[in-house]
Amino acid sequence: MGLQEQLMYKNRLQEYAQRSAIQLPMYKTVNEGSQHAPKFRSTVVVDGQIYTSSNTFLQRKIAEQDVSKLALEHISKKIKDEICPLTTLICENTVFCKSILNEFAVKMNLQKPIYNTVQREGLPPVFISSLVFNGVCYNGEPGRNKKEAEQLAARVVILSHLGESGSGIILSEIIKSKGKLYAALHKVKDRSHANISAVPQGPSIRAMEVAIPGASSSQAVNLQSGFVPVDLPEPLIVGPSSSKKRQKNQEEADKKLQYDTQRVLDIIEAGRLSLAALPMTQAPPSSLA
Repeated sequence: MGLQEQLMYKNRLQEYAQRSAIQLPMYKTVNEGSQHAPKFRSTVVVDGQIYTSSNTFLQRKIAEQDVSKLALEHISKKIKDEICPLTTLICENTVFCKSILNEFAVKMNLQKPIYNTVQREGLPPVFISSLVFNGVCYNGEPGRNKKEAEQLAARVVILSHLGESGSGIILSEIIKSKGKLYAALHKVKDRSHANISAVPQGPSIRAMEVAIPGASSSQAVNLQSGFVPVDLPEPLIVGPSSSKKRQKNQEEADKKLQYDTQRVLDIIEAGRLSLAALPMTQAPPSSLA
């Protein structure tokens, strides 16, 4: 084992810890032999995992390099086991590929990728993007627009680095982080759609209908079609003896009915239908003589 190879594994393990923002490796090396015939065996703790070399060596440094190599091999295997779901995530959702690659470049102290996107002639339009990353040129698959083409080119770089033991570790952590963000965004989006499309049942609200004050149950507003019956019955008025007062109360009830109906239509038009937004009040009853 040459000097350069002796220093390689321990340095690579330390770089992995630094880039993963975890505690640096902690070594414990013991001499299982005698002072004149030493047998050094080394143990290292990385990210809560303990690795112990199965071999003994005459020199302490070589023993530490051997256990560092053992730790890196186990970490690389762990990454490869995680590559399959990560690859599926990247292939199915390219929306974060450029963001992943930019963050990867920052953590690896590399220059951010430079994209070159061209549009091919023909209908429908097709865009092809290529990029240069760490001195290597990568070509992406055709996209429907410039943005999609650049995401596809970034995906090629990501997939090519996932299998590497050093950079692949950092890249996999970034992908998992973006995957959690993507899932959270979808959860919020699904919840928003549910609030718009689903109306809970209540005394004045049924599955997909909103009851209009003064209207019968068969003349409710259908939210799916946005249809409001034209011939709404007049609110029930307990009339006073004065016809003028009765007429005034009826006009106020009509105005309230028109206002509530317009609010429902505005909510449907804006796509903001929710239980809290719907009018819950009924037309005020007229006063008794």
